[in-house]
Amino acid sequence: MLRFFREIRGQLMDAGRTGRYLGYALGEILLVVVGILIALQIDTWNDDRLDRHKEREYLSSMLIDLQEDVQRIDAANEGNNILLARIDDLLKLMAQPVDDANHRRQIYLHSLVYTYWYLRADFPELTMSQLKYSGDLQLIRDKAILDAMLDYANGLEACRHQYVELTQYFHTYEATQKRLMNYTLAKRSFEFLEEDYMNMLQPLARFEPLVPDGDYFVDDDPKLLAQYYGDILFYRTALNNTVWFLGEQKRMAIALGQLIEDTMGVSLPGD
Repeated sequence: MLRFFREIRGQLMDAGRTGRYLGYALGEILLVVVGILIALQIDTWNDDRLDRHKEREYLSSMLIDLQEDVQRIDAANEGNNILLARIDDLLKLMAQPVDDANHRRQIYLHSLVYTYWYLRADFPELTMSQLKYSGDLQLIRDKAILDAMLDYANGLEACRHQYVELTQYFHTYEATQKRLMNYTLAKRSFEFLEEDYMNMLQPLARFEPLVPDGDYFVDDDPKLLAQYYGDILFYRTALNNTVWFLGEQKRMAIALGQLIEDTMGVSLPGD
């Protein structure tokens, strides 16, 4: 093609037809420019196609993360709700105007088992981390989806802060419990809990034979028992707040997943 135009230019110059030569020269330039623009447009279209493919891959991966997050939340809140119910039982026992060996034993058993630990729902944030650190967050075109994803990430951060607060209350009552309880009677029950910390969700009857009779409290100071009650009460509130935060995060996960599916037509693999 270029050789063809060179031959035309040569013929026109030889014939002294400068005006027509300039017209052909401008036409040739215009053709080259149009070719460049077409090439750039094709390149842009191809880049956009690759970006859209990458975006869908990210959103598909996000759906998997959300589904797994919901499963983690359900497992954690199921266990924590059991603990909350048993902690309520502990607080009721401590509030009763009774002081005998069996009553102290029940307080002791409830304290050993149902305040042993709590359940966490830890979130890897695989897709969000990849989007942030790769700079690909800009690939998410839909503003509603992008805003919802950022809100979800902020919600996960709020959950982590709640864990910090919960752990602080845990260690507060734990210190008081160590002053109050006679742990020499707790060895076998602790061994059972250490086998699998989820054993704290077992019925209390499972622990009855693991704790021998004895002096369950090492300090009979009523003020210490009252302090322990207050510490457990604040811990229970923090645990209840954690359940609420996780429940809100589940709601956000479901809503974000639905938004991705409805807006982008992206669904979980196999759906």
